[in-house]
Amino acid sequence: MAFLIIFVFAFVLALVLQRKGKRLGFSVTVPVVCFVTFVLFDAYVLPYRGGGASLWPIAILFGVPVALVGGLLGFLIGHRFWKTRQSGDMSGRTHR
Repeated sequence: MAFLIIFVFAFVLALVLQRKGKRLGFSVTVPVVCFVTFVLFDAYVLPYRGGGASLWPIAILFGVPVALVGGLLGFLIGHRFWKTRQSGDMSGRTHR
């Protein structure tokens, strides 16, 4: 369930950033940095709630690729969707 949440968050964030006109590198990097920041914030700033070892390195190891793929797919689908809509006859101009 957590992987699905990470994937959807990264997908939506990259889609919004792509829509705002950002480039691929920025749109894919921001969700990854947000995920890593959240994990590190949870590990070092919030009070400790567990009884064993902290597994934040494992969370980053498995979560970063999921956020990366989600961000990449969000960017590519958004780019393809808006690119095809803009290139179609939806500009409002009449052709004679």
